[in-house]
Amino acid sequence: MQKTGFTPYSHQGDSSFWRTGVVDIKLGHEIFPKLHNIHLNQRTPRISSIGSCFAQHVGKWLNAGSYLFNQSKLESNQVSSFAFGNLYTPRGFLQWFDIEERGSQLDINCATYCKDNKYYDLLRPNFNPAGFDSLADLVTARSEASAEMRSTITTTDVLVFTLGLTEAWRDNKGVFYPSCPGIISGKFDDSIYQFHNFSYEELCADLKAISARLKSINPAIQIILTVSPVPLTATMTDKHILVANQGSKSLLRTVAGFMSDHYSEFSYFPSYELITVPNAGDFRFESNLRSVTPQAVNYVMQHFKTVIDKQSSPKTVQDETAQTTIEQPDTNEVVCEDELLEATKKLQGSQQQTQKVNLTLFGDSHMGKLSRSLNQLDIPHCGGMVMNGSGFSQKKFAMCDAEYFVPLESAISRKLWSEILVNLNTHQQDKTLANSTIITNLGMQTHQNISRFSTWLEQTYPEGVDEITTKEFVDYFNDDLTDQLSILLKLHNQGHKVIVVSDPPFCQYFKESKSMTNLIYSYFYAVEYVWSQFGLTFFNAATTFDQEVTDPETYLSGIQYADGNHDWIHGNDKYYSWLANKLIPLIQQK
Repeated sequence: MQKTGFTPYSHQGDSSFWRTGVVDIKLGHEIFPKLHNIHLNQRTPRISSIGSCFAQHVGKWLNAGSYLFNQSKLESNQVSSFAFGNLYTPRGFLQWFDIEERGSQLDINCATYCKDNKYYDLLRPNFNPAGFDSLADLVTARSEASAEMRSTITTTDVLVFTLGLTEAWRDNKGVFYPSCPGIISGKFDDSIYQFHNFSYEELCADLKAISARLKSINPAIQIILTVSPVPLTATMTDKHILVANQGSKSLLRTVAGFMSDHYSEFSYFPSYELITVPNAGDFRFESNLRSVTPQAVNYVMQHFKTVIDKQSSPKTVQDETAQTTIEQPDTNEVVCEDELLEATKKLQGSQQQTQKVNLTLFGDSHMGKLSRSLNQLDIPHCGGMVMNGSGFSQKKFAMCDAEYFVPLESAISRKLWSEILVNLNTHQQDKTLANSTIITNLGMQTHQNISRFSTWLEQTYPEGVDEITTKEFVDYFNDDLTDQLSILLKLHNQGHKVIVVSDPPFCQYFKESKSMTNLIYSYFYAVEYVWSQFGLTFFNAATTFDQEVTDPETYLSGIQYADGNHDWIHGNDKYYSWLANKLIPLIQQK
C-alpha cells in the first residue's frame, strides 16, 4: 500500500544523504560515522602495508601509535613491511611471488643495470642506490627480500594494499617495473621498454592471483584495499594529466570496490574519498596540490583507527589526537619516486642554461628556499637543495676526489649535484676561481645532528660530563662529520670562496623544541670556531637574527603537523628574504 510522502529513501539513515552525511560533517574536525563496514577477525591484529607512496603513511602512523606493524628489517630507506620500496600496481606485487618459484616465467636475474662495474636492481630502484658489487650479490639480496616477504606474510593478520597507478612500464620479456627505467636508476631504451596501461580486467585478475598466493602462505589473512589520493605526476597517455589522473584513480577505485563487494577476503577503506571529497579552505594538500599534508594523513588514519580498535567510537579528531601522540619523522617527508619525474623535467629546463655564474648554492631544503629568495632579488646563481637534511646527516653520499662527493639519496640528487659541479668546474677551467662563491649549510642539519651528538655523547662519556664545551663538539665533528667538513675544505682549498650558513633560530619559539636551543646555539659556535681555523666564512644567521629582528614571530613557519608540533626547523618566506639580503654583502666581498 502506497503511503503519502513515502519513497524508498525514507528509511535511509543520515549517512545516505550528501547533506547530512558529508556537508554537516566538519571535515578535519569530526570523524565520519558509518564510513566503512570492515570487521577484523583479531582484536589486536598484526598489520603489514604495501603499495604506493601513500602506503608509507600507513606504516608511520601505525608505528607511532604502537600498533603491531610488521617492519622490514632489510629496507631502511622507507617505512615498509617488505623490502620492495613502492609498488604502484598489483602486477608489481604479484611478480615478487614468482621471483624464486620453480617454473616461473620471471627470471631472478632480470631487470638489472650495470654501470662502472656496479649492478643496480631496477625492480627496487631505491634499494641500495650505491649499487651492488656483483650480479650475484644483487640476486642474493632479491632472494633475501623474497624470503622475508613470505615470512612476514605468515605473521600478518591484515595486509593493507594501497593501489597507486594504472600506468606502468614493462620490458620485452614481460617484466613490469615500479618506475620507468632511467628516472631513478638504469637507462631508458625504447627498444626494450614499453608503456602499459592496465585494464579493469587485468587489475581484477592480478588481485585475485595475489589473494590466492597470500592464502597459500597464510589462509587466515585479510586484505584491505585502499586507493592512493596522490595524483599522477605525469602521464604517458595522450590525455591531459587532469583527465588521465581521474581516469586512473576511478578505475582503481572501481576495481577495489568490486573486489571488496564480491570476495570476502577483501575489504575497502576509503582513504581516497577522505582526501578528495570537496572542502572549502582545504587543508589536505600541500601548495603543490599533490603532496598530502600531515594533517590529512592524520585525519585519514583516525578513521582507520576505528577499523583496528574495536572499542573505539567516532569522536572529534581533536579528542583522538590528544590520546595518540604521533611522532613525525625528522624531515616530515615520504619517499615517492614518481615525484622525481617533476624534478627531472625542471632539470632538463635548467640544463639549457649553460652560462657560468659566480654564485653557487648547495645543501638541504634551506638552500632551496634561499634560492627562491635570491631569484626574487634577481641575483644570478645556480643550485639549491641537493638532498634532504637527513641525507647529509646520515651520509647518504660517497666521497669522490673528482666530484668532491656523489649523492646517493636519489638519481635526482645526483643530477642536481652534477649540474652544480659543471658550474664549479667551469670556474676552475677558466681560471676564475677568485670569482666563485659557494653558499652552503652542509654540516648544519641540527634537527638531525643534535640528536646524533647526544647519542655520541652518551656513548663516549657513559659516566656523563659536567659541562658540554666546544671541545666535545669538535671531537664529535671529528668522529661523525669528517666527510661533510672535508667536502667544504676541499672546495675552499680548490680556490672557491665558501660561506657556511647556520640554521635558523626558531627552535626557541616552540615548546617542543625550546629545550634544544642552548645545545643548538653551542653547536653553531663550535662550527664557527672550526671554520675560523681554516679560513672559511661562517654566517651565524641565528645570532644575527636575534640581535637585529624585533618582530621574530612574523618570520616563523606556519606549518603545524598532525601531532600538534610545529615546523621549528624552517622559517617562512620572509625569513629567507631576510637571509638573502644579509648574505649579499658577504657575496660581494672579495
